[in-house]
Amino acid sequence: MELWQIKERLEREKDEKNALFFQKISPTAKNITGVRIPILRNLAKDIIKSGSEKDFIENYKVVSHEEFLLKGIVIFSSKINLVEKLKYMDKYVPQIYDWSSCDIVISSLKCKNDEERKLVYDYIMKYRFSENEYESRFMLVMLLSNFIREEYLDNIKEILETEKFNKYYTQMAAAWLISIMFVKYRDYTLDYLKNNSLDDFTYNKALQKIRESLRVTKQDKELIKTLKR
Repeated sequence: MELWQIKERLEREKDEKNALFFQKISPTAKNITGVRIPILRNLAKDIIKSGSEKDFIENYKVVSHEEFLLKGIVIFSSKINLVEKLKYMDKYVPQIYDWSSCDIVISSLKCKNDEERKLVYDYIMKYRFSENEYESRFMLVMLLSNFIREEYLDNIKEILETEKFNKYYTQMAAAWLISIMFVKYRDYTLDYLKNNSLDDFTYNKALQKIRESLRVTKQDKELIKTLKR
């Protein structure tokens, strides 16, 4: 697929009403055109299917928010060798400027096996203790998406306990991570909630997200309510 064809398709799919809505939920996003996420995902599939993902990643001039999202989706979902993919991620991650360009693209990455998972885990650890709010969120959402597994639970708890999440989008990501841990590993996470050093905002947000989950029983929601600081 030629770069001009990609640009043309994005131009046709602009949605002013959606752009106005998205600006409200992501005020730090830049140059929003309103192209919807399912359309971006389908376009990414077409780029990858055509074998032009490297040309797109390396040469496409990003102007809009949706173009930046598209580039991230292509990088994270492409069939490029994982080691090479991580090199592209090296350039993408430091440019992340809002929650959507973090969360939406991460959901496109799937580890095929334990070897790939270990490689990705080692990679995201470079963003531990980052002072950049979105690099820190990137690490947390990657943990949420790929590493809520029994063998990684202690690692996640150690990260939550040793980092100080003092910015809104990292605190919210940490709370989200804990809530999904509770859904998947209830007893382990409940023990952690009863004995942790999380700041009050992150801790209470985690409890709130657990209570809002449709995958948590009424009894557990009542129990979680009693833990609020």
